[in-house]
Amino acid sequence: MRYLVRPKPKSDESLESFMLRVARGNGYSDFSTFIQSLKSSVTNSSARRFESFLPEGIASANLYHSQISSRRRIDMLRQFAELAGCTLSDLLDISLARCAVTFSKRRVSLYRQGVNIPLDELLPLHEVPVCPLCINENGYGRQLWHFRSYTACHQHGIALISHCRCGASLNMVEQEFSGSCHSCGASLLEQTENASDPELTLSAWLSGESNEHLPNVVQSHRWGLVHWFRHYGESGECIAESSFFSYFKAWPDSVFEKLKSDFTKAIELAVLPANEMTFQDVFGDLLIVSCRLPGSALADNIVLRSIVQFLSDEVIDKGSLLGDLAINSIEAAILLNTTTGQIASLYDQGILQTKNQLKSSQIAAVTSPVFRLSDALCCWLTSYQSETSNRRYLVSKW
Repeated sequence: MRYLVRPKPKSDESLESFMLRVARGNGYSDFSTFIQSLKSSVTNSSARRFESFLPEGIASANLYHSQISSRRRIDMLRQFAELAGCTLSDLLDISLARCAVTFSKRRVSLYRQGVNIPLDELLPLHEVPVCPLCINENGYGRQLWHFRSYTACHQHGIALISHCRCGASLNMVEQEFSGSCHSCGASLLEQTENASDPELTLSAWLSGESNEHLPNVVQSHRWGLVHWFRHYGESGECIAESSFFSYFKAWPDSVFEKLKSDFTKAIELAVLPANEMTFQDVFGDLLIVSCRLPGSALADNIVLRSIVQFLSDEVIDKGSLLGDLAINSIEAAILLNTTTGQIASLYDQGILQTKNQLKSSQIAAVTSPVFRLSDALCCWLTSYQSETSNRRYLVSKW
């Protein structure tokens, strides 16, 4: 059996949008009724097994909602693809899947069409805004609308809207893919507003377009920079597009100035001398927040590359008091792009010294600030550089 109305999924469409289009196109008023019809559409021999794969509602239909194994959800998508007249690959292409790659501070990521996006970028389905012009022209919902930092339609230059003037929610679960409000019937095309330049610039950049004032990095790292700016630059749930734009327009000077300011302020307010302070006393979780965006290689992670450049210039070239700050094994591993296990090995071999002599029976925790920043940077300079380091000369990596 196949449905009579079988629309084709669009490459930039969300899975939820496509499933709703199939449901509504075949006369179902809501997704729960559609689910009930799915149960009766399969053969008796597989009905019980198939019913256990079905989501309770559209909000939990996507692949990333699988908690233990995605096999059950993929079996559901395969059956749905047969009924909708498309292939499983078509549905997997527009699905959001969980990914083994994590962003800094162990933030889970989602994977779609070669791009990793932090899970905390994803809006709840009932909060997803829409572009009335896109709906009027195409009749489906785009995946980009589901992400918190994408706030303006880069194709039409207008801000996404989430409510009609009457107060009704316009999310795709309640709002049909039409140009009118499902509650009052008012035209949504008359309620559009032009997006601000920073909103439009950031949204277009996140969609993959190039911008001369923003870093030219792959899409996954663009979402990583937004993630980093939210947790380090602004420390808030939502970022101000204008702040993000101005910050990265001046990159890397903007981060250099902030690091210098943080160090100057910490020294002025400190009760202890610099050689008794830790890196976290001055910069907080800077390295932890910056180590995976989502990669840690200096070629891709422009934040970590700029931090290493700043620290090496200040400590190695200028002999700054920064070099006396104490760092722990995790921070040393980030600077050397290695593991805490290898940091322990470097200590055992005498390559990386601790600030103070440890007793032979003493085992330092990975969070204990036992190393000196200058020692870690010298180790990086002589043994841990790569072709993407900021120095012009290269020493083989250990």
